[in-house]
Amino acid sequence: MKARLALLATMCVVIVLNACGNVASLKATLPTTVDTLSLWALSGTPPSYPSAISIVARQIVRVDGFAAFDIAFDIDAKGKTVVYPVKLVVASPSGSRQIGMQKVSGTFDQVLTAPSSGFETDSSLVMAPGEVLAIESPHNVSGDVCQFAVSPNLYAKIGLDSVNLATRIIYLRMGFDPNCGFRSFATGIPTS
Repeated sequence: MKARLALLATMCVVIVLNACGNVASLKATLPTTVDTLSLWALSGTPPSYPSAISIVARQIVRVDGFAAFDIAFDIDAKGKTVVYPVKLVVASPSGSRQIGMQKVSGTFDQVLTAPSSGFETDSSLVMAPGEVLAIESPHNVSGDVCQFAVSPNLYAKIGLDSVNLATRIIYLRMGFDPNCGFRSFATGIPTS
């Protein structure tokens, strides 16, 4: 009986893989983008000012109770830029997504691929001008962009350009790969 079940399970897997084609040969359809953004620090500015980034929307947004952002920015007492994943800023009733962050070596233009591992999801990171942060943002809940994708993650890179301590404005660049599971930041439509 166990042999029959094993054979049946194997046949089901073969049928599904043949029906879907070669899942390893998925192709990206959208080009990568680079945006220049500026936003305000979480503290010391009015709450109506945008202090966060929604990776999938490619825009700065306000921090509110809906947790419709991936990462938020602040400036600490020493003038350092601090980046927080959504779950450390606001408690969402449905639970916050596990946004992964990781500092990567090189300049913004030199970082052409997101790392495949090593993302931190439970702590904030401090950035200095010139440093680059890779972001892993899952989007596989019902109705989300990667709901039916092989990999549920979207990847972005953030390069901190400068900080104006007087106005508490943070200037940065964001590279984004809008294709689910693809890690490339190279110009054009990714191949990996």
